[in-house]
Amino acid sequence: MIFYSQLTHLILSFYREEPAPLQTLQILHTCKLSRWWGTFQIHCVTPEIAEAVVKAIGLLREPIAQLRLAQQIKVSVNGHVFAAFPVKPAKSKSKTSIHKS
Repeated sequence: MIFYSQLTHLILSFYREEPAPLQTLQILHTCKLSRWWGTFQIHCVTPEIAEAVVKAIGLLREPIAQLRLAQQIKVSVNGHVFAAFPVKPAKSKSKTSIHKS
């Protein structure tokens, strides 16, 4: 299943001249992206896809921060939060939470 939204296009366009990050972020085509109340939400179909998105979170932070799309990123699977990250990571300890069920 392939989803394509304006948010996906924004993120991928940010890396249009960098093939390695662009290839890594192609996984976003299988997710639904949305924004709501300062949260950038990535809805994944399977936990495996969510895990791949979590591994690419560093690539997602920069465009989301520079475009001022959100303050938090949430990755979910079937309506359940899989992981949540601040867009700008804390300098001392990262406030990352990952829920696996």
